[in-house]
Amino acid sequence: MNETNSETWKIGDKSRGTRVKYNELRNNPVPMKEKRRLREVRQSEGYNPSFWTHKHYSCVWPYWNKGEQVISIFKLWGKTLIAIRAKFGSSISSYFLFLRFLMLLNLASLILTTGFIILPTILLSKTEHNHSSLAPCGNSSAFPNHTLPGRLLDVFTGEGFMQDTFLFYGHYGDVVGFDNAFSVRLSYLLTPFVFLLICSLLLLQRTVKGITQRRVRSRHYRTSISSKVFSGWDFCVRETGTSVLKQKRFSNDIKSDLAEEHWYMLTTQQSLGVKVRIFALRVFLNGIILALMAGGFYFIYLATGVSQGYQKRSDDPILSLMTQYLVPVVISLVLLILPYSFMLLVKFEGLSPSAEITLTLVRCVFLRLGTLGIFLFSLGQTILCVGGTKAPCEICGYNMQFQCWETSVGQEFYKLSMFHFLELLAEFLFLKLPRSFLFSRYQCRLIRWLGKEKFVLSQNVLDMVYGQTLVWGGMFYTPLLPLLNLIFIFITFYIKKFSVFHLYDVSQRLFQESTLRIMFHFVLFLGLMTVFLPLTYLLTSARPSRSCGLFTDYNTPWEAVKNRTHSALPPTALTVLTYLTSDIGAYSLLLILILVLTCYVSRVRQNELDVELLKEHLSNQIEDKEFLVRRLRKEEDIQSHTVDP
Repeated sequence: MNETNSETWKIGDKSRGTRVKYNELRNNPVPMKEKRRLREVRQSEGYNPSFWTHKHYSCVWPYWNKGEQVISIFKLWGKTLIAIRAKFGSSISSYFLFLRFLMLLNLASLILTTGFIILPTILLSKTEHNHSSLAPCGNSSAFPNHTLPGRLLDVFTGEGFMQDTFLFYGHYGDVVGFDNAFSVRLSYLLTPFVFLLICSLLLLQRTVKGITQRRVRSRHYRTSISSKVFSGWDFCVRETGTSVLKQKRFSNDIKSDLAEEHWYMLTTQQSLGVKVRIFALRVFLNGIILALMAGGFYFIYLATGVSQGYQKRSDDPILSLMTQYLVPVVISLVLLILPYSFMLLVKFEGLSPSAEITLTLVRCVFLRLGTLGIFLFSLGQTILCVGGTKAPCEICGYNMQFQCWETSVGQEFYKLSMFHFLELLAEFLFLKLPRSFLFSRYQCRLIRWLGKEKFVLSQNVLDMVYGQTLVWGGMFYTPLLPLLNLIFIFITFYIKKFSVFHLYDVSQRLFQESTLRIMFHFVLFLGLMTVFLPLTYLLTSARPSRSCGLFTDYNTPWEAVKNRTHSALPPTALTVLTYLTSDIGAYSLLLILILVLTCYVSRVRQNELDVELLKEHLSNQIEDKEFLVRRLRKEEDIQSHTVDP
């Protein structure tokens, strides 16, 4: 027994030398007794295929394990995520893993902002600029000295004493240090821009990788129901609670498969008239949905104009607060009402159950991102005269009512993020907790009809994507917005954890974890593109404020990068850079991208063809085996008949 345990420990060792040694023995085509003899001979001769011997690994390995245990202690929410996965499955735990992923993203953004922007601003001397020569565009108004209630309101609006802090763009000035080798102006511009660009490339890479892996898995490649019934149970499950949860998940999986097959069967039996009627009904319902979305966008557009027009004129602080939060309130109402309308109307479109969920999710995604896009457009029309009358912007290049318009934009994103978190907190305290309390204590018919609230995975994910999109959109104008989102996500994790364990009834619809990862990354990528493209336009085309910030002397913020590169790069590099940024360079890059995409598409199609051929080959092998079994039985029957006489 001791020898067996020792041998098991050796084989389970993670050392490279041990793996190489046993792989060679395992691949040697000799009997087992001969393999044992060769192993004993090599051990007696001190055989060692690598420089780093097993003895060295046996000394180092305990310290390595202890180090991994210490690191696992600092792994955020590790035990909690294991408990959630054990009780509710991978689909629910993937949501909390997504929260941790967003937490790490915001932490990385905060570290970069602190290291490249905030610390240099604190440690190095600031360059003073005289804005009086830029009047009337360079006039900066003094911040009012509010009392304690006024300061409390400033926390929610970002005005007053909050306006001249590291939180907003207007506080920062140009800082030069290390013999003019470092400039906060360039780091302030490039840090968020490069970070968002890297995030977009990583999310795109993960999304494309997941889609290409799932694309080859067609409908006919799924596991059959008979296989799930006879070989789908995990016999390692011993606990009663876990087995009951496994049974429910197993039952829901089979029910969803049967519903899909029933829908396909009904679809194949439909006549041409029924198909035409269903198509006309879908066109009509999609027209209604587009009208609802257009109405919601129009209300957001009106609310943005009213909020920007009246918040500067009101002297009442409470009325000013209500006016400034008009846009977040209208956006929340639109996002609250329209998704339920989508879920109600999609039931009449005659789609499969999975298609209903997917289509509703897509509509909700475009609704959330569309609301943010309409808000940005309305804000740009008010402040920068984008797509509207140019009269207010003729003198300064921007509306003179917003002397430091970058700070005003940052305050809007700050209020949207603040209201998004306050809405989640108020919904938990005043809706979910009372509803769960009434459901557990009273037997009223109305309460029983309402039931416990279900944990809708897709809506919770969209809420977090919306919050992260707000952070990305305001990074340039509110550099410390990732810090606030870190706090919000940390509190949200424990609110959702308590709700899942005590308040929610987990939804019967279960998703595969691979599908969820693709969905999370794709929706997050769409949210990033929604704010990244407008931010690129503002950095390259909008005129900066003359009364505050780092780019008062430039026509656009990107002009600072051009001037620095022209003064620092050699002539050859400038020639190459000029070519790359010209129209010819853009067309060349577009041509290269087209060729690369064509190669990838061809490769994907060839892989799909190979997979189909392998499926056909596997099917033919099964048929050959069945034929041989039938032939063998027939021969046995013939032999039995010849023997019987």
